[in-house]
Amino acid sequence: MTAVEPTAIEPTAIEPTAIEPTAIEPTAIEPQSAATMDGVVGPLARLGGLQIRDRGATRGAVTVRVLAETLEAATRTLAGTAGLRLADMFAANDSPVITLRLVWAHDGGYLVTETETEDGQYPALSDVVPAAFVEECEIYEQFGIGPADGQPLNRVMLPPHAAADFPRLGHRPPQPLDGAHARHIVEGQAFEFPFGPVRQVGVESVYYGLVTSGEEVVDLYLFTWHKHRGVERRLRGKTPREAAFFVERAEGLSAVAVGWAFAAAVEAALGIAPPPAAARTRAVALELERLYNHAAAMAALGQATGLSVGQAAAEIALERLLRVNAAAFGHRYLFGVVEPGGVTRAPDADVLRRELPGAYGELRRAADALLSTNSFLDRLEACGILTAEQARRLGLVGPVARATGLSMDARRTGPYHEVPATIVTADGGDVLARFNVMIGEAAESVRLISAFVDAGPGAGRTPLPVTAGSGLGWAESPRGEALAWVALDSGGRITRARLRPGSVRNWRGFDDACRSQNVFTDIPIIEASFWLTVAGMAR
Repeated sequence: MTAVEPTAIEPTAIEPTAIEPTAIEPTAIEPQSAATMDGVVGPLARLGGLQIRDRGATRGAVTVRVLAETLEAATRTLAGTAGLRLADMFAANDSPVITLRLVWAHDGGYLVTETETEDGQYPALSDVVPAAFVEECEIYEQFGIGPADGQPLNRVMLPPHAAADFPRLGHRPPQPLDGAHARHIVEGQAFEFPFGPVRQVGVESVYYGLVTSGEEVVDLYLFTWHKHRGVERRLRGKTPREAAFFVERAEGLSAVAVGWAFAAAVEAALGIAPPPAAARTRAVALELERLYNHAAAMAALGQATGLSVGQAAAEIALERLLRVNAAAFGHRYLFGVVEPGGVTRAPDADVLRRELPGAYGELRRAADALLSTNSFLDRLEACGILTAEQARRLGLVGPVARATGLSMDARRTGPYHEVPATIVTADGGDVLARFNVMIGEAAESVRLISAFVDAGPGAGRTPLPVTAGSGLGWAESPRGEALAWVALDSGGRITRARLRPGSVRNWRGFDDACRSQNVFTDIPIIEASFWLTVAGMAR
């Protein structure tokens, strides 16, 4: 690797090309107080049966206990509140009942509602918030409880061969899964073109049922359960530090982000915080993770559009960034850096100052070359379009949501108070908009790394007390907001851990993007621009 020795990490100067990215709007993320949630919780009070929990509730969020009979009304109220979105929904075996938790995101933080289910049912919340449907399917598969209206569900987590004794987080469903899941039927002059689950070397297993009447994609059925590994079930009974190994592998390309969200959830549950220098180290690793993922997405776009030279240029940049990771942290994919309470090691600041500018310059040269290639732009423009309304309705996150103009980002706590991040958005909602958001974010990551290195990252960790508690944590992965919820018993061991990588939210928007007047050859391009993982979905 060529040695470059600037005094600080600066984005390589690039002359503007004739092709300008579509509207990109940087917006500073202002740290907000959790008191902002007061205006969110207030409207719920008139529903009755509301209890704002303090002791024993989820730390890291405002926690509200809602009665089963008012859950639908409370969800309707929250869904209609401006600036609030459903970020996650999951269940836990809180003996003797199963508790349903909904996580709502707001500029000021997060709100968690807790409801004890009755008779194995709860209101059909996806009728109120469409973004809840995937979670309703998963909760039925894992815990055997479902919407009261008995609507057919999709298979999202467990494979078709999952018999009654298949390992689950909770109780098995009361009826066979094949009877509970919605059948997909193709009728008329259309037919289903099967693609996958084995597609090509080095690509994750996923099945696309492409419904077409010729060449245009009319509909798409997505099966993501092939990589289910039962990660959340494996975490039960482990200490937080024992669990960290498995958490990072829930979505390996987001090891830092998912690991950080989990560590933050544990820290919130225990009422501790990592040392400030360790928090800066986490931020450095997180931005390095964002950089190499965006370079990999660029290479995938080059391959999908048939531009071998552009693909090779992006892969050279990707390799240089991975070597920077290895030299700075000891692992190409940054495994083993984040742990509950802190970090295992500090980055090599000299390596970052010396090597990162050249690697980033390689990335910018590849990006500018692609943006100057008309055949590349022709394939990206008006391809895989999503609107801001679709992104809101489905609860999408990350570059996919920001490419529709939505300004959302989970980098608002800890070290990002010291060095506020800048949100990069675009207006087109197509593949080109998503590509431009990634390029803008890469430049922002380099700036942030420089600032955090100058501020002084370090190693170290805060001891973990052995006590019970539950907590919520989050981080902004390359794919968007990653969430984690953890409950610990009095011996400090995990009784329930919920991991929600960004891919879990964004796969539900992939279907809509593929249906937006696209043809077969557009599907790989759309997939590359989403840059999701099947492992993160099927964890």
